[in-house]
Amino acid sequence: MEEVVGVDKLRPKLGEYLEKVEKGDVIIVSSRSEPKGVIISYSMYNQLKELEKKAKQLEIMQILNEFRSKAETAGLSEEDVQKEIEEARKCAQ
Repeated sequence: MEEVVGVDKLRPKLGEYLEKVEKGDVIIVSSRSEPKGVIISYSMYNQLKELEKKAKQLEIMQILNEFRSKAETAGLSEEDVQKEIEEARKCAQ
């Protein structure tokens, strides 16, 4: 469940709201009727970090597969592709 809470209401009852997020609730913190932040449980935070990591890995795999496909179309071997990847990594450092 999501709940929008003003920062002025949140301060004196922070402990209560932390208990709610531990149970799976999400607290949207607002200031002057504008959302400013979100309080989530630590386990949800870790899940989001893991999802972000997996998304980045998938993006890299997609880019690599596109690169391989273009290389194959251009008549480059897997060895040529590997050399290009190594060169790109050197440039990124």
